[in-house]
Amino acid sequence: MKILYVEWPGLCGADVKSALKNLGHEVKTIASPAKDRFEVNEEYSKAVEEAIGIYRPDMVFSMNYFPSVSIACNETDTVYTSWIYDNPQTAAYHVSAKNLCNYIFSFDSHMVTQLRSRGVEHIYYAPMAVNVKRVGGVAIDEADRKSFDCDVEFMGSLYNEGTDYYSTMIARADNDYFTGFLEGLLNSQKLVYGYNFMAEALTPEIVEQFRKIAAKLLPEDSLLTEREVYSDVFLSRKLATINRVELLYMLGCHFDVNFYTYKQSMISNVRHCGTVSYDDEMPKLFKIAKINLNDTRRSIKNGIPLRAMDIMGCGGFLLSNYQEDFFRHFEPGVHMELYGSIDEAIEKCDYYLHHASEREKIKNNAYDIMLKDHTYEKRLQEMLGKIDEER
Repeated sequence: MKILYVEWPGLCGADVKSALKNLGHEVKTIASPAKDRFEVNEEYSKAVEEAIGIYRPDMVFSMNYFPSVSIACNETDTVYTSWIYDNPQTAAYHVSAKNLCNYIFSFDSHMVTQLRSRGVEHIYYAPMAVNVKRVGGVAIDEADRKSFDCDVEFMGSLYNEGTDYYSTMIARADNDYFTGFLEGLLNSQKLVYGYNFMAEALTPEIVEQFRKIAAKLLPEDSLLTEREVYSDVFLSRKLATINRVELLYMLGCHFDVNFYTYKQSMISNVRHCGTVSYDDEMPKLFKIAKINLNDTRRSIKNGIPLRAMDIMGCGGFLLSNYQEDFFRHFEPGVHMELYGSIDEAIEKCDYYLHHASEREKIKNNAYDIMLKDHTYEKRLQEMLGKIDEER
């Protein structure tokens, strides 16, 4: 099959292209716009149409969904396959998602149910995957062990690298009721894992206040509701900051904790370690750290984040917050462990740090099932097979 692959600086693109080639497909690439690449862009749609005319691919493929690519594929009667690994990925809710040329796969089963109920016919569930042989085979030396050894590590964002949209919004509103309502909602949601109720909790009065201070946030041609946008874009980001700071601080009170992120952390009892490279250093980190933490942003309703799959695929021990889609593929206590509160996270860290043999068994089980069922070749075969069935 001839595949035109949409290139952009996201994660795992090299592994996906490599897997497609390993499956015997011919892969050509087309660059995406440098700015606003997920916005509707008539010029880019025309560029994709031209590339389709020249290369005549059987399929255009991208990681995450590009409305402009779908529009081009719809015009040229070309199959467009996209694999979503972000949520919110608001571009996937553009009305073009209904185009029949699309075959959209999402790592979050909630997104699949949601978009299907809104008229997107060709959307399917596909969890993320890992290039297990590559990351599992990374060589580790003594310098690596000295650098990455710790009780617990977390690699991720506090969502404080750029503009603090929540604080800016609160200041712009200058409304004590609005501020108090949102603070109470965030504190309530913080205590509940596995179910995100923030969107449905927003009252008409709160939505109207959002509307005044966040104008034009929701495009007219979006399949999202205002409540969902305000919850997933603003509130889930703020909650991730609150939750991760508290979680890491509390873990740091008990254990040796390394934190890998872009911006200098203000968490006093956690070691800030800067960033690691995705391809080279991350696999070493996940292998060496005794416990690798995954804390999922609440806009991901059911899905397993790529971070969690990477940890298991690298042969690391995963401790994650509860996410419903884990139970489709893995068994807690066999392939990883889950927590439903910060107290439970502390308890499980303490247990597994004192039971190294159980920890090793679980991480080995995880690696084995990832190698068997969750490689990029395996997942892409499943996805392409599903398209063949549907056409």
